[in-house]
Amino acid sequence: MNLGMGWLNLGSFVLGIISWILPLVAIWFLKNKDYKMVRNLAIVSLGLTIISLNFQFIYTNYLVYKGDWIAIEDTNNGVLFAVGVLTSVTFGLNFINMLVVKINNKINK
Repeated sequence: MNLGMGWLNLGSFVLGIISWILPLVAIWFLKNKDYKMVRNLAIVSLGLTIISLNFQFIYTNYLVYKGDWIAIEDTNNGVLFAVGVLTSVTFGLNFINMLVVKINNKINK
């Protein structure tokens, strides 16, 4: 099986899914009041999102280099939608976790 540069799309998808799973895993640490781990998972989640987006940019750059304008035109709207959903959901999930941490810190003082 020869993926060529298609592995970037697969890698972007996998990293994006992991970046959504980590804030959900952080809920378990919230229950155990391990706020440092929640913060660390948020940082890793956001980092994976950035890497995932970079994979998409690299793949688009590859298509430009090849001159495959039809592929760019065909996939551009889908990529923009996926980028918007990925960033919105990732930031939303992590924001909620950080908000819970902040509220719990204020209550426990």
